[in-house]
Amino acid sequence: MEHSEIERRYPRHEYSSPMLLYRMDYQDQSSYAEMKDYSKGGMSLLSSEKLVVGQLVYLKMQNYDESATGPEKNKNYSGSVKWINPCSSPLADVKDLYKYGIEYYVN
Repeated sequence: MEHSEIERRYPRHEYSSPMLLYRMDYQDQSSYAEMKDYSKGGMSLLSSEKLVVGQLVYLKMQNYDESATGPEKNKNYSGSVKWINPCSSPLADVKDLYKYGIEYYVN
């Protein structure tokens, strides 16, 4: 279930960007994902890739720009899945679509 704004530690900022999603257990295979918003602690994204809560992921920004001030300034992100929300897709060729809450992984 998606968290409400009241439960969040950091404010969310809407931002849509294409990303490559890698599951840490299959690092040689990527799938398409789209960032929908971000905060200091994490992001939400849409993907047809089936993930589970707690799964570690690596995300690569497609419109990376080191001179930017937004999330596209970072080339990649790593984190874990905190929540899952099944979504319906308006595209006929996409059967399953999921919105994920990703918490950034910090060493």
